[in-house]
Amino acid sequence: MTFPVGPILLFDEDGRMFILHDPALADELIESEDEFCQGYDGRGRPVRAYGGPGQVTLALVTAEAQVDDLRARVERYYSVFAARHSTRIPPQEADLVAFIRAVAEDWVEE
Repeated sequence: MTFPVGPILLFDEDGRMFILHDPALADELIESEDEFCQGYDGRGRPVRAYGGPGQVTLALVTAEAQVDDLRARVERYYSVFAARHSTRIPPQEADLVAFIRAVAEDWVEE
């Protein structure tokens, strides 16, 4: 079984983004499997939460990276929610893994 790798970018139903740097901490930081609507691991693969309170784990939905969906969600987050970010422009790295790491490092808590 292949496990998600960090950092994990999590999005709620409204499009807010949260960063989980270590997927092993999911059970401590995610209260229920429906707390977020979409997530992507450090390689751009979609993840879902499974399990009850205090036992939440993340699993890959597919092994294929969802490049366009991920970049679109990040773009929307920056344009709508990143009011405290100095430019409101997401990182521009072409390489997907570098892009995800840059987003995780650039994230500003709202």
